[in-house]
Amino acid sequence: MFDYIAKEILPLGFFFFFCSVIGIAGNLVMLMCSFRTKRFRSPCYILITVTCLADAIHISGQFPFCVHLFGNLTSTQAQCYYMLIVPLIGLTSGGPLILSMGIDRLIAVKYPTRYRYFQEEPKLYVFAQLLFPIAYAVIFLIYGFLVRDTDSKKQIICANPLALNGTAFQMFTYSSGIIYVFVFIVYLSVYILLKSNKASARFKSVFRSLAVTVGLVMFGWVSTTTANTLSYSISDSAYTAQLIQMYAGITVNAAAASNVFVFYAINSEYREVIKALFGCKSKANSPAFEASSTMVTVKSDANLQKRRSTILFVNQVYRPNH
Repeated sequence: MFDYIAKEILPLGFFFFFCSVIGIAGNLVMLMCSFRTKRFRSPCYILITVTCLADAIHISGQFPFCVHLFGNLTSTQAQCYYMLIVPLIGLTSGGPLILSMGIDRLIAVKYPTRYRYFQEEPKLYVFAQLLFPIAYAVIFLIYGFLVRDTDSKKQIICANPLALNGTAFQMFTYSSGIIYVFVFIVYLSVYILLKSNKASARFKSVFRSLAVTVGLVMFGWVSTTTANTLSYSISDSAYTAQLIQMYAGITVNAAAASNVFVFYAINSEYREVIKALFGCKSKANSPAFEASSTMVTVKSDANLQKRRSTILFVNQVYRPNH
């Protein structure tokens, strides 16, 4: 049935098709949660929502690959770039968005008072957090356009890694590696701070959801970056290098498709809203559910004890005589 498809590429077609369908549906559910619930419109949740949108856009880029593969079609690299301009935005902005979410959590934990001030101007704060992801994506869109290959003799099966040609893809790979080093440092710092500070269970739940998602993405990007880097030295064949790059993308795409499953399993707030979306019994509209989980109040044990002593003293002084 698929005799015209190389045996080494056929499994990729099935994986990317089903992964794309599941990933887009799952990330759309995450977007619907934000539109349905007001509490998911705080800066932290907006960054999560934008990241899910970027992942959905990124994964959608696999559909042209499936059409090319199963339709026995090819295109030039330049045509592939044009077809995947929108998915490239999701692909290139994913790492910077994860870094922005980590910085947001770091500010919330380390500078809770200042974070409350930022909450008063959420639009400006979110815009500032999105500046780097937007700039990074724009840079690679321009770079990819400048180095695109218009040679009609070089036909390819269009896929996300091939939309950025040559040096553009190499620079994207290397810069992504640097970004994920910073991601690791930032999230490790937040983890250490949460261990030593008193934060709400819901705050920790949000961070735990992000940490698991980041862990999956980092594993995907480490394996992908390693494979992409080695692909240029393992073989002189452009076809072999491209094949390695496409297989390396399995882990990244699986991570991008896993958002809804991770947040449903770990984060009770998202779980309740997702249940409500599908008509299941949910606590999403209860008053208790509206307590903030993106803000943290940090009190040292000494300060807490001092406050208790003060309250006790006041009670003793003003206690009426019987």
